Amino acid sequence: MKRTRWPVVILLIAAVAALVAWFPGREGVQPSRVLRSPVAAAVGAAGGSWYCAARDVGVESPTQTVIVSSASEDGQATIRVDGFGEEGPAGDAEFTLEPMETAEIDVAAELGSANLSVMVEADMPVVVEHRFTYDAGADQAPCSTFSSDTWYFPTVVTSRDANARLSLFNPFPGDASVDIEVAFDTGVRQPTALSGLVIPAGTTRVVELGEQVQRRDQFSATIKSRSGGVVAELAQRFDGTGDVPVVGLRLVPGTRATSATWSFAGGFADATALENLVVLNPGEDDAELLAQVVPYGGTNVMPEPFELKVPGLRYGTINLTEESRVPQVGNHAISLETSGGAAVVPARSINVTGPPEATDADPLRAKMTGGTTASAGAAASARKWHVSAMSVGEQSDGAVLVHNGGTDEVVATVTSLSIDGSELESADYELPPGESAVVPAADLAGGEAVFTAVVTADSPVVVERLIVWSTPADISLQAGIPVVGSLDGLEGISG
Repeated sequence: MKRTRWPVVILLIAAVAALVAWFPGREGVQPSRVLRSPVAAAVGAAGGSWYCAARDVGVESPTQTVIVSSASEDGQATIRVDGFGEEGPAGDAEFTLEPMETAEIDVAAELGSANLSVMVEADMPVVVEHRFTYDAGADQAPCSTFSSDTWYFPTVVTSRDANARLSLFNPFPGDASVDIEVAFDTGVRQPTALSGLVIPAGTTRVVELGEQVQRRDQFSATIKSRSGGVVAELAQRFDGTGDVPVVGLRLVPGTRATSATWSFAGGFADATALENLVVLNPGEDDAELLAQVVPYGGTNVMPEPFELKVPGLRYGTINLTEESRVPQVGNHAISLETSGGAAVVPARSINVTGPPEATDADPLRAKMTGGTTASAGAAASARKWHVSAMSVGEQSDGAVLVHNGGTDEVVATVTSLSIDGSELESADYELPPGESAVVPAADLAGGEAVFTAVVTADSPVVVERLIVWSTPADISLQAGIPVVGSLDGLEGISG
């Protein structure tokens, strides 16, 4: 090669290197480059992709419904829905949504089978959840807007009455490989059979955790990618044959980031509602934390916070039902904060084994005769939240729960919308510091059977939604979905 050509070659190499460094690739293919987020699902300012990972709840003929709600007030959204199974893509559908309109998609009818993971792509902001139902259980959970190289599940159960099916969804063009670590109260281990699991591009792999971790009432699981990115979701089905006669379904989206502060907007504990808080410490060092139960309407007489020390690579638990300092009637929020900034991941579960024993229980609790739910806490507050697919009728009821964890008074506005996007009801709630509000679904429905809700506040709040089904008897308590531009941090317990 002539010497005069070297500058040209060097310039070409430099240009190619710069192009490679700049090109971001398809979102989610390289999750290590995705900025860490305090949430696993959020509404962005533009369209994007949502991933509903769970596809197998352990029954032959479930019904899976994907709920897509427009979050745009001034533009029609074009929606594409794709199904994925063990062998690859399995069906697709397209439709449009008018501003703030909601559509419910029967996955079996539209994509060929209920047992599919689902990807929803939209050119405008939307909110996506999915719901599984069968003859003895139901649950509804937000889908994810992120893939990740790490997913945390603080509470997993493989007792004789439960199965634990972990769906690992890879909708991307490249294969992924993951390890699943299991944490007990005595330490952590890596089962050989859960090491180096390959999830081919465009497929979902379902792992029955009970085959490797047998007869455990509690353990934690962490999914770590060796290569590629996945979306993880856990489906837990209980058949009522255990020592605690629990029947129902839990859909538990994975948590993708650790934090030193967490919040649960709602919760309840009594003799037949067994509430448990589990905190996973994925770090090597011990973590010390405070968990403050904040009774609704009782911030002037708050119970002493719980102190919990969680060794590195282990979990710790607080059984809130057995603690006398937790009120046995009414709702409460939970705030959690570690000392020294240690990063942890909590989850809260509630098992309902019968109607309440208290005669002064609130009407919604009185409707609960059975069911189970588990969810991650919120690692961020926000000034705007979306809550999808609430319903009121003979078979279901519910409420929107709003918690002000800050030190200033907040005015929160809860607005309900019909499935065609028209406004139904709107009400303001003044929340002093630490206070919360229960907004019954019946007050929001405006005579409609199904509605969505939008919560806006002049300062950041935390929002959850409670669904109570009567047939089948089950419950769902999950976080709402925040709007990215309104996200803020959480204030610590000490303010």
